[in-house]
Amino acid sequence: GQEVGGGAVVRNAVKPVREESSGGGEQGLDGDGKTPATPRMVPKCPARILIVEDHWANRKLIEAMLLQKGHILDCVENGKEAVTNTNTIEYDLVLMDCNMPIMDGWVATETIRQRRGLNVSVPIVAVTANAMKGDRDKCIQAGMDDYISKPVDRKTLYEIIDKWTMVPAGGESPQPSSPTR
Repeated sequence: GQEVGGGAVVRNAVKPVREESSGGGEQGLDGDGKTPATPRMVPKCPARILIVEDHWANRKLIEAMLLQKGHILDCVENGKEAVTNTNTIEYDLVLMDCNMPIMDGWVATETIRQRRGLNVSVPIVAVTANAMKGDRDKCIQAGMDDYISKPVDRKTLYEIIDKWTMVPAGGESPQPSSPTR
């Protein structure tokens, strides 16, 4: 049988984050000098990302693109493994294929969202070949936060990762908030 969490587990060295200058001297304060300002947000890198994809070539392609950006990756082959991993490892983002054997991405997402505890509000992005109009709605109804179609475009993938992994500049992730679902 398959080992729980059985896909390749990839770990890589952390690449330094390039700080971008905002040009402002007093970043943490509004004009009155007393009220904390909204922090400048930047994409988290490295982000801890779970890739859930049953097709090895698609998995390797996404993995290679994300390793180039310095992210920390775990890879699994079906929704059941995704549910197991998200129960014990905290992720910044999950890239979830929809059509997989054993447990599909929609059921896996619903399972992750319905339980209490770790990763209940982690951003889950559908990665699927289904580019039909109703498919995006089906993904959102299952509890997914966004959608990217296959074949995965590098620029689009990077934009999605940046969009869903924003953290305050120079700081750690903010405390998880309650899901708005």
